[in-house]
Amino acid sequence: PVEAIACNLVVMAGKRFPVDGPWQEALASRVGENLTGGLRPEHLRLAPATNRNMPAQVSHWEALGNELLITCRLLDGGHLVLVRANPDTPVVVGQTIHLEVDPLGWRLFDAGGDALPMDPAEGAGPVDP
Repeated sequence: PVEAIACNLVVMAGKRFPVDGPWQEALASRVGENLTGGLRPEHLRLAPATNRNMPAQVSHWEALGNELLITCRLLDGGHLVLVRANPDTPVVVGQTIHLEVDPLGWRLFDAGGDALPMDPAEGAGPVDP
């Protein structure tokens, strides 16, 4: 769950996150609305422990040669997320890590589960994948 608080800002798990690119126009008419935010693993990054990054606890990890897939639970909100990391990143199950979001990586959905159009001229209906 996310809340649009400005055309370039959403709140998720008590933290404010910037939104860049074509989503800014879509959010302009939805300020104050509760939405669902989707993030693919490549749009989350390991980051320093700061008040603007999300703390998460490592549940498990899988080394795939060219990358490390880390499954972790957000400490605020309890959601499980998957993060792609450099294969030589040191991680331990139970460790607290911190995540930042790529401002261009958001996928946003309305209360009915329909994807918001990246171009407001497309109207407010489902967007084909």
